[in-house]
Amino acid sequence: MPANLNALIRYKTINSCLYGGKRRYDIHELIDACSNALNEARGRGVSISERTVRDDIRVMRSEILGFNAPIVQKDGLYFYSDPKYTILSVGITDPDILDAVIKSLIRIRKEVKHPELEIVLKKLKALSPESFETAITKIKESEIKITHYHKIRQEINENIMKESVRYRFRINENDTDLNQKPMMSFSLDPGTNVSWGDLMGALLNES
Repeated sequence: MPANLNALIRYKTINSCLYGGKRRYDIHELIDACSNALNEARGRGVSISERTVRDDIRVMRSEILGFNAPIVQKDGLYFYSDPKYTILSVGITDPDILDAVIKSLIRIRKEVKHPELEIVLKKLKALSPESFETAITKIKESEIKITHYHKIRQEINENIMKESVRYRFRINENDTDLNQKPMMSFSLDPGTNVSWGDLMGALLNES
């Protein structure tokens, strides 16, 4: 993904601090806020460097993820020049970012237990059906290769054991793992879109 889960948590936290213009934050307050958010989300101590948060601000200000956040620094304090701005409303429209997001979400789909993720995936398929189907195909091919590798390795181990103890093992050739089924089947919905708020809500287990 263009950003990993920890980075998404930090972006969302920085956005939450700056949104609304209620107050301004220095870099150390943003570091503390991001650390607390990561610790709460991950359930373990996470140490964040000043360089990491400054890099996050740079990414948020840029077009890298399409945010172009109006982050201003004055007298050592950070704030949005437009207090109504939020990265959560920014749509994911760049083809390269969209393609990378689709591939990453499909790969981690089994690990992220959140009903909103299926909705996001459905929207992404509607936005870029070709990228979606290509990602599904590549992942299926990869899983089949891994399954085949383990099957061959198992056969080799069984042959070694057979020679050592002079016992013939019967290898089950009906390996159901090789008959991969499509991970999902969604109908297209052309009138949809995906925002970073949708994505973060699905991945960060938030409603």
